[in-house]
Amino acid sequence: MNRLLDRTRSRVTRAYRRTRRHGRSRITRAIHVPSRADLPETLNPHRIYLLGGVAPKWALLDCPCGRGHTIELNLANPARTRWEVTTNQVAEPSVHPSIDYQGEPRCHYWLRNGRVYWVPEPPSR
Repeated sequence: MNRLLDRTRSRVTRAYRRTRRHGRSRITRAIHVPSRADLPETLNPHRIYLLGGVAPKWALLDCPCGRGHTIELNLANPARTRWEVTTNQVAEPSVHPSIDYQGEPRCHYWLRNGRVYWVPEPPSR
């Protein structure tokens, strides 16, 4: 049993180290966009786009996993999970709570001060 746990831990550690070196593990800037029509045709992988006027209603970003899917976060719906996007002095974004994309491929991470912190997947049984 301990040997299995050690192997699982080492796999998770290797995967974590790989993602830390991943070039897309930074979202360096939050960009305010008035409407969807004003979005660029292809999203910059290092930016999070906040849609709406003074109080943004949506946040869009390319998933930092690099597999090509777009994450859309509803910032205005109190009935479901409500995300909050804040920025520091140099416009590096933070998102609360974590982003847990349930589609294929599954991606779960925290975004804090522009840095992506991946949540390790639990070992499969």
